Parts: sequence; structure tokens; C-alpha cells
Amino acid sequence: MPLSELNSVFLDGLQFCSKVYTLFEHIREQENGISRLRLRDSNIEKKLIEELLPICTYVQSKYRAGRYISVKWINGSQKFDAEIQQKGGYVKQGYFPETAYLEVTCVMHPNDYLSRELLDKEGFSFGLDGIKRLKSREIVSEPVSHSNFDFVLSFSKLILKQIDKKISISYPANTTLIIQCSLNTLYTPDEWEMLIADVRKNISAHNFQEIFIFDAVTNYNSSLYGIKP
Repeated sequence: MPLSELNSVFLDGLQFCSKVYTLFEHIREQENGISRLRLRDSNIEKKLIEELLPICTYVQSKYRAGRYISVKWINGSQKFDAEIQQKGGYVKQGYFPETAYLEVTCVMHPNDYLSRELLDKEGFSFGLDGIKRLKSREIVSEPVSHSNFDFVLSFSKLILKQIDKKISISYPANTTLIIQCSLNTLYTPDEWEMLIADVRKNISAHNFQEIFIFDAVTNYNSSLYGIKP
């Protein structure tokens, strides 16, 4: 299924998710499909992993009785990635706007791409802080230990930096910022809550209707709401 079937057309949110997952499985089942998804070499895999799947996570988290969401993903350079139309009892009562927008961004350790490349070539990788590429182009990975939750606080800084970058851009009213995290290690639920608490404590004032943060592996997710400047 090409991206054109998803581009610039309103689809019921659950139908949108079904089509995106169909595309994901179609690629995954092809020869070298898993490698293509890991390395994101083409525009199709990049858009799928970095825009379409995060929108699905958001829609499935928010879609409910009384809040029915239709999605129009736009494959372009506009100041948002998707427009949504909402209807239902909660919308009629003013809890959610009829029209809103979604902007998707990704936060990851600077060595995340090296880890994915090493995993694809060798089948394993140690922690992200211990990975580097040599002058020979070989990627080496060494175990690194952490203490006192320093890995949580360091990742919080990456999220906050990306939020500040997005705050500097003018978005339409009622825009939700979706942040897909590729965490720097596996987190327990308590460590995820610690991460979100630190982001909430240090976040700058912003006009986003909502900042929806989730982990692509565990599917932990949390929402932060508007702090007007």
C-alpha cells in the first residue's frame, strides 16, 4: 500500500490505524523488511515510523465513546503533520474542539541510529552511551553502568530541548505535540513517571493544547497540558 492512500484524505481514526498497521506488516514481511524498518532508509519507512505510527498511538489513546476522531495526514512541509476532526458528546459539551492539529516529533539518544545499525548488522547492542563509530567505520559497543537515575534525567533534558525547539515555531490553535521517545534504556513504570515529573517540572510555557509523550517500545504514555506564556 503506497503512502498516497493515506495522504490528504480524512479517515475514521480506527480505519486510519488499520491502514497504517497494514502498511507496517506489508513492509515487515518483505525480504529485508525488518532491516528497512530499523534503518529507515527510504521516505516510506521514515514517514511510517516517525509520523504515522505515532499518530496511531495518539488516536488509540484518545478515541472513545463520545469522542470520535477522524484523521487527515498530510505528507508535506506544512506546520503540522495531521488535521483531526472530532465529534460526539464530549465534543458537543466543549471538552474537545471540533477541529485540531497534530505535530509529531521524535526524541532519542544521539547514538540511537548507531545502535539500530549495529543491531541490524550484528544482532545485539549494549547501552547507548557506550556506542561509537571508529575511523574504520566499524561500530563498537561497550557496557556502561548508571547510578542515581542519571539516565532518566539525561533523557528528560533531551525531551525539554525538543519541546523548546517546537515552542519557537508558530502552530495553529488547538495543536497537540506528539513526542515519540526512543528511550535510552528499558524503563520501569516508576522510572517513566520520574521522567514525566521532571519534564513537567522544567517545561517552558507553551501554547500547545496538549503535549502527548510516549515510549515506542513499552507504550507508556502521558499528557501534559497548556502552560500559557
